[in-house]
Amino acid sequence: MFTAINTDSAPPFIHSVEVGSVDPFPALRYCLVSFTARDYHDGLFDEWGIPFPGPLNSAVVKRRAEYLAARYAAQRVLRSFGCDATPGSAPDRSPVWPSGWRGSLSHSHEWALAVVAPEASGLTPGVDIEFLAPEMIQRTAHLFTTPQERECLAASRIDEASALLMTFSAKESLYKALYPDVGRALDFDAASVCHIAPEQQGIALELNRTLSPQRVKGSRIQGYYQLSGNRVITLIA
Repeated sequence: MFTAINTDSAPPFIHSVEVGSVDPFPALRYCLVSFTARDYHDGLFDEWGIPFPGPLNSAVVKRRAEYLAARYAAQRVLRSFGCDATPGSAPDRSPVWPSGWRGSLSHSHEWALAVVAPEASGLTPGVDIEFLAPEMIQRTAHLFTTPQERECLAASRIDEASALLMTFSAKESLYKALYPDVGRALDFDAASVCHIAPEQQGIALELNRTLSPQRVKGSRIQGYYQLSGNRVITLIA
């Protein structure tokens, strides 16, 4: 799904930086970074020209580090397009993208990911990164899947825990992609996974109810996934 174009680092906080293109969506670019929260300090915001939002004043170091790493990733993608800007943060904590750009952010387990596309591309991306905890994902599967979805996952022949995590992640990506259009948070039953195509790393979801004039019940939305060890990334645009 991802093709790296450039790799580097920004030690000691940022250990690796990977910037590249997104195969299914040529207009999209991504940046994936790994970081260590213990090497975070507030001065990095000024060093990298990233505004420090007021709500972070009461946040723990882990939260500040995640916010900074995700904005750093977004900044790197935008600069690859020639845009010298960084997304801000809305009161609901969703990113506020510079005029003319659309994107999505995610972070988990000291990894952060940003995807960005020009607004003129018509894409509204949603991305999510998760790490596998097999016992937890199987114990909570009933909260975000239906029996019918679990039958679909079993038919894919992907191991159960990974397939469940992909489903959870794909719904997170979908709801991020839909948020600018729908304008509200969605429950996990708003859409169902209806098909997985391992050969194409594809995962399709179907809306279970009408969410907006453009997002009607029965609409199918194609997403993509990348499995790497215990990490899964999903993307919808």
